[in-house]
Amino acid sequence: MPINSIPKASWALYLLLFFSYVVSGNFLSSISFQSQIVPIWLPAGIALVGCYLYWWRFFPAVLLASFIFNCTVTPNFELNQILSTIGLQNLIISLGATLQAIVGSALLRYWLGNPLSQSNNRSTIYYVLIIGIAVNLISANIGVYSLSIFNPNYNLDNYQLNMVFWWLGDSLGVLFACPFILSFIHHAPLTEDQRKSRSVLLFCISTLFIIVLVLANFFIKDSNITSAEMVKREVNIIENGIYRQISSNIQSLRSLAHFIQNTPNADRLSFHKKAQQLTDDSSTLKALSWNPYIEVTEREAHQQALAQEYQQAIPIRGNALVAGDPLVYVKWISPEQSNSEAIGFNVYSNPERKQTLNQTMENYQPKATNIIQLVQSNQKEPGFLLFFPVFEHEGNSQNKALKKLQGFVTGVFLAENVITSAMTQAQQKLFFYEVYEEGKQQPFFSTITKASAEIQAGSDDYSHIFDVNGQPWHIHLKVNRDQSIKRQHNDFIIFFVLLVIIVAIIVTSLLLMNNRQMILNNLVKERTVSLKQAVSEANYANKAKSQFLANMSHEIRTPMNSVIGFAQLAKSSDDMQEIKGYLKHIDVSSDLLLHIVNNILDISKIESSKITLTDEVFNLHLVLTRIFNVFEVDSFNNEIKWDLTDNIPKHLYFKGDQTRIEQILMNLCGNAMKFTKSGSVSLTADLVEIVDNRAHLCLQVTDTGIGISAESISKLFQPFTQADSSTSRDFGGTGLGLTIAQKLSHLMDGDITISSVEGKGSTFTFTCKLALAEDRTISAPDVSSFLKEMALEKESVNHAELSESNHENMVTAESEVAVNTKSLSDLTILVAEDNRINQKLITTILDKLEIKNTVVENGQLAINALEQGSFDAILMDCQMPVLDGYEATTIIRTMSKYDNLPIIALTADVDTRNKEKAMNIGFNHHLSKPINLKELKQCLQSIVS
Repeated sequence: MPINSIPKASWALYLLLFFSYVVSGNFLSSISFQSQIVPIWLPAGIALVGCYLYWWRFFPAVLLASFIFNCTVTPNFELNQILSTIGLQNLIISLGATLQAIVGSALLRYWLGNPLSQSNNRSTIYYVLIIGIAVNLISANIGVYSLSIFNPNYNLDNYQLNMVFWWLGDSLGVLFACPFILSFIHHAPLTEDQRKSRSVLLFCISTLFIIVLVLANFFIKDSNITSAEMVKREVNIIENGIYRQISSNIQSLRSLAHFIQNTPNADRLSFHKKAQQLTDDSSTLKALSWNPYIEVTEREAHQQALAQEYQQAIPIRGNALVAGDPLVYVKWISPEQSNSEAIGFNVYSNPERKQTLNQTMENYQPKATNIIQLVQSNQKEPGFLLFFPVFEHEGNSQNKALKKLQGFVTGVFLAENVITSAMTQAQQKLFFYEVYEEGKQQPFFSTITKASAEIQAGSDDYSHIFDVNGQPWHIHLKVNRDQSIKRQHNDFIIFFVLLVIIVAIIVTSLLLMNNRQMILNNLVKERTVSLKQAVSEANYANKAKSQFLANMSHEIRTPMNSVIGFAQLAKSSDDMQEIKGYLKHIDVSSDLLLHIVNNILDISKIESSKITLTDEVFNLHLVLTRIFNVFEVDSFNNEIKWDLTDNIPKHLYFKGDQTRIEQILMNLCGNAMKFTKSGSVSLTADLVEIVDNRAHLCLQVTDTGIGISAESISKLFQPFTQADSSTSRDFGGTGLGLTIAQKLSHLMDGDITISSVEGKGSTFTFTCKLALAEDRTISAPDVSSFLKEMALEKESVNHAELSESNHENMVTAESEVAVNTKSLSDLTILVAEDNRINQKLITTILDKLEIKNTVVENGQLAINALEQGSFDAILMDCQMPVLDGYEATTIIRTMSKYDNLPIIALTADVDTRNKEKAMNIGFNHHLSKPINLKELKQCLQSIVS
């Protein structure tokens, strides 16, 4: 489990992590662009490591440390505010940071494990992408949402952008802090190579952190400078825009004045047309009017003209402020419907407007009135009047003193629109602003509310004075910090996204290199352990094989001693009966020697995977009966009860390797007989089940012998090994029988298991799976013909003391086979054998059987002999010079006249593959060396038959 890879940590480290959270948070907040959104938030990584190491015990530490930090960075924070909305805001932020640390540490503890000890590259990538980046969305969303709800400096409009920066900052903090801190924990107990790897990791992460910190600090400062310059630039743009608006207003009035001056016959309709064109082109122009300048004596005539033009009596209203003052009345106004009450009004009767008109007449420049509240709209709007003088057209004279004042073109302008038209939408969002008249305390227009004033406390202010045609306006601009930060964020976002991607790639590469080094170190350690184990096993194998060679020396020398000794005695004796007795002992010892060699060959073929099983139909009941008969004499001589229980249905026949099954049972029963001094030995055969036409068989051999200790059972199936060294001394044997038997059982989809109680006996259980035979009409061979063959495979036979009665039975069996040998004298045999001694042996045997024979030394000479003479059969050795037996037989079978000629393989190649190869090439029979006289006679007799 990954939790097992968590290093142990002390309470001193617990406190260090707690204080590091607060201290590093306050340090890093000094380079932030907002107090609670930091570009590199190391405390996120510190919290993750703390919860990973201490689990639930560190949860309160994260909550408290985060709360303390957020309170310390809150401007003008006081303790009594803990129970206010500010305290609630900071608590929610702290809960988000704690929840994030819990989720991340849980993934480390119960899924991925220590990021510095990953066994595969995929886990490292998962750590960086999921824990290093994705999990940090938890704190970012909770924290920014809390600020957006409770903190006026944050609003929901900027939620997504603030969340992204919070998320990126936490991601950088986790990617830096987590591997850095974990590299320090338990650094000393590591190996030298591991410490070097950790040191490289620490150095690289520290260097990368410093580089990123410097870059972030530089970028933020540069952005702050750029932002300040941008604000100043925008202020200048606004100032120029306001001046352009003022110039545009004057230009509109100049255009109308030029129209009046150059159109003596202008009427009310043409005025409206011209005025509407000008108001449509201007966002600040509310209304236009033509105000003639007349003397008091002309009042009556102008009233009559007004009545005639408007088809109703319209008096010129407004008494002169001073007797003899001229009249400046409204003759035409556009739009007329909403301003009809102003027609006929004597503007000169208003003191403020009279003063403005007098200033205009003094220098003949357009002048503006003070701010007035226009009542023509649905609600009051601040505006001002701008008077533009119009003179009668008197040729090309440029001397204004010679010009006669005709009147004034007056424009009604919206003061608010003068400001807003000079600013773009972005500028209006970037600044809060208010506009004052000279000497006034209250602005006539402002976008600053009480709430926004509190939010923007301490932000940059900009002021400017504008001359609006003789009226000074004071404009005060206050930067909207929220919009300024949003602009900075838009500049930062690409930089920080690229920064996180680069850091993630570098940290991933560092972790992969570190983990690969750890894997290599572990691999070296495992290989070292494996090497030591291999050396130990090799020493054990050498010891076992040395013991085996010692056993083999004893086992081979014992029957060899009998062979050589009795051969020497027979050589020096003239008594035929005595010589026959010696030969009898030589025969038995030779068979035992052959059995030992066969066992060695079997284990060699099994270990090299060269042994194969035949698949022939056989009668298992007959096999069990044969085994019972083989050991019946031994059990009688040793006074041991010997039982056979055959519970397999009588009608079932099987397909498999009958010889190998007999070999296994011979070994198990032989061992039971050998190690049982008194009591009983039993063989039980059961059918477990039949599935898909395959029978699961269970054969148990139970004895009441010496038993086996639990420690010795595990050694029994190891090659060249017996239960203990005394076993071979007391009972003999090569130690290969059970190994061969078990490996053969595995080839039959089964096994051999042992249950034993020392001193009470053992049970060997042999299981296998055999196919059911479809053709059950198989012949039952004579049991007696196999007695000697089965007896030779008993490893349990005491090599030096075979009973005389058993041997006499074997001799009797041989004599029974020899009854009908007289007919063999009619045969003529061709023998192909390269070994001189074997030639002599075969010739002697054939001569004794009165069989005519011809001997050649290789396969080519055999083919030549066939062409020169007539033979009834060929005894062919397989391994010969010039042309071996396989090649010679292949050539002979290509000759049609020898299609039916019996060819008998007489060879030392006795494994199943070589037998199959011989039969496939064209041999009729396969006899193994050493020559078994009985088998040779049977084979030759079959040819005669």
